[in-house]
Amino acid sequence: MDNKRCVLSICDISPSRMGSFEEFLIYITKKLKDSGFVHVIVFREGPILPVKQALINNGAIIEVIKPSRSNLVNFYTFYSLIKRRSPSIVHFHFYPAYSILNYLKFFFDIHIIHTDHMGGRKAKSPIKKILRRIYYYTNFVFFDVGLDKIVCVSDFVKSKYFKEYGIKSDKLHVIYNGINADKFYKKDDIDPIKKRYDLKDEYIISCVGMRRDKGPHYLLKAAPLILKEINNVKFILAGEGECQTQLDSMTEELKITDKVIFAGKVPDLSDIYSISSVVVIPSTFEEAFCFVAAEAMAAEAPVVAFDSGAIKDVLYDPNYIVSVDHKLLAAKVIECIKNGADTESARKHVMNNFSLESNVSKHLDVYKSLL
Repeated sequence: MDNKRCVLSICDISPSRMGSFEEFLIYITKKLKDSGFVHVIVFREGPILPVKQALINNGAIIEVIKPSRSNLVNFYTFYSLIKRRSPSIVHFHFYPAYSILNYLKFFFDIHIIHTDHMGGRKAKSPIKKILRRIYYYTNFVFFDVGLDKIVCVSDFVKSKYFKEYGIKSDKLHVIYNGINADKFYKKDDIDPIKKRYDLKDEYIISCVGMRRDKGPHYLLKAAPLILKEINNVKFILAGEGECQTQLDSMTEELKITDKVIFAGKVPDLSDIYSISSVVVIPSTFEEAFCFVAAEAMAAEAPVVAFDSGAIKDVLYDPNYIVSVDHKLLAAKVIECIKNGADTESARKHVMNNFSLESNVSKHLDVYKSLL
């Protein structure tokens, strides 16, 4: 294989659905093929058939390598892989940016890129903040030398390197995550969707994600306050997660069982976004990029969110971002329903900043600049 025409993407994931990252891999594979490049993709476990087939149809070569807990073992494993595939660019996804893997550069004529997809939880004590800072800065000192670029999926991610870790580096490069805007759009015929959930003319307030750090319990706590002002409301909670039982109990305690619909796993979230009067994102997890916000805006649904992670980078109207407080959340949802929101401009905002095409184009520019 001509090493000037191979990109090796090493991804520490096992694709179990056709998500936004999987669509990114498919689209960039196609664009690399159009430019005369071969794209070799490594997963920790084999992807589901639709993902695998789409990648192969667009020219990808797929390998399955389960990484070890030991960086030294991974170094040897990827050394053998690079020797066999002879890439010019090695792009790590979902791996730590600063590790011994960066020393692979000194054994081959390659460029190494890491994408930082990782959000996280705020350190809850000064000691934890100090220890986190020492850990990342120490690794930066030892392992930055073999690294060409760190792609940050938001300005929030880039800023944490200096604010939290004390790291200053000109290798940090922001490329916002992209979504498939053809997949997320406002559907014209919403009557079948409403019928599916036994809805009529109610205002619909939705929330995606049943993990506790996604904050669905904050929406339930806000629900009685919203219902005092606007009684004709139904709440849809979509997705699966560990706090389903707790949420069921909360609806009974708050006496809002008849107002809440647990939709479970939804194959097409555009259905939920299309019928939503407001999409609420009460996440307390500092997400590196908020896909739900971008998807909902692409579907022209108003969004109200907690001020957490990269939400300020993504949301079109910062007026609809509030601090983590269920009372503030309720007040802002009521305001949004009563006053409305500029949803057409929000979709344009997504198209201009978070489209899959723009994301892939910027990645290709990074690759070409290194070559």
